[in-house]
Amino acid sequence: MNEIIDSISSTMAKYDISYNKEDLEKVVRYAKLIYKDNIGISGKPVLEHALGVANYVATLKLDADSVYAALLHEVVKYDEYSEEELCKISSKEVVDMVNTISKLSYFNFRHVDKVDKDTLRNMFMAIAKDIRTVIIKLADRLYNMQNIKSYDEKISKEMAKECLDIYAPIAHRLGMSKLKAELEDISFRILYKEEYQEIKRQIDEKKSEREAYIKARIDEITKVLKENNIESTIYGRPKHFYSIYRKMKQKGCRADDLFDLFAIRVIVNSVRDCYNVLGIIHDMYKPMPGRFKDYIAVPKTNMYQSLHTTVFGDSARPFEVQIRTWNMHKVAEEGIAAHFSYKEKTNKLSKLDEKLIWFRQALENNQYTNENNDVKSLKTEIFGEEIYVFTPKGEIKSLPVGSTPIDFAYIIHQKIAEQMVGAKVNSKMVPINTKLSNTDIVEIITSKTSKGPSRDWLKYVKTSNAKSKISSFLKKQGKEVNIAHGKDIFEKYLRKQKISKDELTKEKYMDELLSKFNFSTIEDCYENIGFGSISILKIMNKLKEIYEKYNPNIIDSYTNKNKGLLKESNFNLVNVENIPNCKIQFAKCCNPIPGDEIIGYITNSNGVSIHNINCNNITKLKNSSRKINVCWAKSEVSSFSTKIIVKANNRKSILTDVISKLNELKVKIEGMNTKVTQDKENIMEFTISISDLTELQQIMRNLKKIDSVFEVKREK
Repeated sequence: MNEIIDSISSTMAKYDISYNKEDLEKVVRYAKLIYKDNIGISGKPVLEHALGVANYVATLKLDADSVYAALLHEVVKYDEYSEEELCKISSKEVVDMVNTISKLSYFNFRHVDKVDKDTLRNMFMAIAKDIRTVIIKLADRLYNMQNIKSYDEKISKEMAKECLDIYAPIAHRLGMSKLKAELEDISFRILYKEEYQEIKRQIDEKKSEREAYIKARIDEITKVLKENNIESTIYGRPKHFYSIYRKMKQKGCRADDLFDLFAIRVIVNSVRDCYNVLGIIHDMYKPMPGRFKDYIAVPKTNMYQSLHTTVFGDSARPFEVQIRTWNMHKVAEEGIAAHFSYKEKTNKLSKLDEKLIWFRQALENNQYTNENNDVKSLKTEIFGEEIYVFTPKGEIKSLPVGSTPIDFAYIIHQKIAEQMVGAKVNSKMVPINTKLSNTDIVEIITSKTSKGPSRDWLKYVKTSNAKSKISSFLKKQGKEVNIAHGKDIFEKYLRKQKISKDELTKEKYMDELLSKFNFSTIEDCYENIGFGSISILKIMNKLKEIYEKYNPNIIDSYTNKNKGLLKESNFNLVNVENIPNCKIQFAKCCNPIPGDEIIGYITNSNGVSIHNINCNNITKLKNSSRKINVCWAKSEVSSFSTKIIVKANNRKSILTDVISKLNELKVKIEGMNTKVTQDKENIMEFTISISDLTELQQIMRNLKKIDSVFEVKREK
């Protein structure tokens, strides 16, 4: 016990965290009492894990309560835990944090494509309520990833995927770049072993040459800054592996071709010095056009500030220079943890709250969006890349990439958006569905005679704020129309049922149906069906489920009629909004396979048609109310047909080599076609049988390694 106390107290003292020794002793004693000699799934003692997390949280310079909560973050899992007892030895803040962290731990993100919006919102609500809980959760995950060798391969891969999909993006949004980079690199090494080794090989090839080049530039810059009496710290900053991998994929190049593979970082004492250094750098070296970014004047929403410029050095070889103050550097490394201050309790909006206001707004706006606006919208809003645009008065507004003047109008004011009749971007009139770019100056043209937003606007907007307010406006304006339309749809589907309309719509069945969906009246139900907020298929299946509950001896004829078809349509491969035994068919226009992001479309007579979410036929559809959320289900069926196209230079035996590789990979070839173009390109089309997208990607990667093959793609 003394060793644990000494370990934590020395770390807190090192990072200037004030604490009460008696409180620390109580917390440690309680942790030992609960954890005992229990071993975690990593094979290590739980107490050792909790101590590691607590020490890391202390290095982030949070308060003593955060360190105590980190040490106790696993106690809720054990029967001996008592919230009442914990309240006696620690503050209410610690107890609240421990309980919240426990809830975060139960969220399953391992199949992130299937995570429902409520689960993600709960995660983000914890961030908005008390940021310390999520920082501790991130520290917990980092400690686990640093000890990933203790876990078996399956669990380690699931944890790595969680990191790339959820935890690293949260760390990025909170500005915790150091933690984010470590999470990403460990995960990258686990999930993409071949790519990791290839990038490592490319970097190691010219590492000494590159380091010598950067050292020479550092010496040059150091000398000139000393001559100009600018106090600075200068060092080289190697880019982390996962970031290199993403840029290589974006640009289609080798690691060595990236301009910022190694950047020079200059840290100075003031903002004025930052701009002075920038001028000196541009005097010393020729700047590369289009590669200058001023994040000091326009900070990122995760608080990051710095000047970035790419210049040509010796032998016209480009390199990146980042210039920032010490305070900016601290924020860049630690993010929101660097702004932490719970010492002053005030009713006013604190600086920390201001940093989190974007988070709260995203949650509040997304809370009112309809069910068709699934988890992807929330993830895009909170995790996605941003652009920065200006009002005509020079105010900066942050929007997700892909936003339009409609999104911009809604962040200015709802009334302005509802009176919008046009927009100017950089003083030129543009269509209101124009995608905005960084540094655009946007002006909204309004008219008091405007009829307000139309349903088409929902196709163009990116932000949940705009979507929710447009939906709300349309519902109010078209209530009677939606009720009439929804009633027609409802009665049309009733007529298709074998059970009579009067029998199926008895008062007790309908009352329970309305209660299940929180509708006050049947008109509310009709309105939501007519507007597209809820699918008629979901309503009808729930109504039949209620009817069968009261009539267990009566088997719905609809199910009987389709029993033969269910087997043919492989209904067990896909879950349709949690509707059991829903008839489905895979669209031949895009041939989706497990691993693809998919969407359903309610057909007139053949159940739900399953499409790839990027299928042209789906994106062109005007009637979005017939779209329905679907996801892949676990299934014993493991064979899907798909077509790949292999392009190669037409050398001798190229076809034989490709077929041999497919046989080596034990790929079943169902059909093939080949032709040679006038440019001596051999285009080979193969129809193959695969189990899912992961297997297909593995096959394609191996085919690309064949000599003379320059392109392998899937035909959609």
